[in-house]
Amino acid sequence: MLKNFFFRLINKKLIDVYKYNIEKYGYSAMGLHWSSKSSQYSRFYFINYLMKKYIKEEDANIADLGCGFGDFYEYLKKNNENKYSYMGYDINPNMIEHCKKKFSSNLFQVADHPIKQCDFTIISGTYNYAIFNNTKLWENYLIFNLRKCFNKSSKGVIFNLQKSFKAKIVNNIYYADNDSMHKTLKKKFNNVYSHFDKNTPKDIYFIILRS
Repeated sequence: MLKNFFFRLINKKLIDVYKYNIEKYGYSAMGLHWSSKSSQYSRFYFINYLMKKYIKEEDANIADLGCGFGDFYEYLKKNNENKYSYMGYDINPNMIEHCKKKFSSNLFQVADHPIKQCDFTIISGTYNYAIFNNTKLWENYLIFNLRKCFNKSSKGVIFNLQKSFKAKIVNNIYYADNDSMHKTLKKKFNNVYSHFDKNTPKDIYFIILRS
């Protein structure tokens, strides 16, 4: 109960941080703490590659957690990846309202995990921005949220993190220890794979599958 309350406070703080960022940078990559649109799309490209590798269903239902301004949905549309049934979720009401106006009100909802059952949850950069300088606490928050997503995903979860040889938080950006995070995920979820991409060298991509 106490953990749930504390993690809700984290969500509230994150909503405030991103609200301020949107007011400062607008509905742009910088508004989401991305360095550029180009780097954002490079990650989308590799995540899409992993989706093709691990998602076998032709009409899979995917949940885009931390959908932000709907950029991943837009990426899928532009690249003719219309075979997926899409639903976007974000904790920030302003972002969801923006997505509903830009795309469709039926495709986006305010939530910190998929509300509807899906095949896969896709999470791109959602847990990179940490609001405090405590790696263990942030990792607990990460695992807590991954568990909620996994429980709503019949096939699995695909997500990425910034990587380092040692877990750390620098300028509010969380960097995962590759080996330690993989071991933690294996312990919590069992069936875990990790991937690296030469075009996004600072990232590590994890896939959690149901056995």
